Amino acid sequence: MAGKLIWGILAGVILGAAFGYAGGNTAIGIAICIAAGAITAGLWHYLESRRT
Repeated sequence: MAGKLIWGILAGVILGAAFGYAGGNTAIGIAICIAAGAITAGLWHYLESRRT
């Protein structure tokens, strides 16, 4: 789970910086995408643990 969470947060930082730069507010873009990455990592972990 920790690995998925770290990758989700890192991807959120990168995507958030890109979207934030394009939208004019980098900090908010990064914050939103970090949250989305963390939620995605949680869902990914949940779906993987349901299969086994």
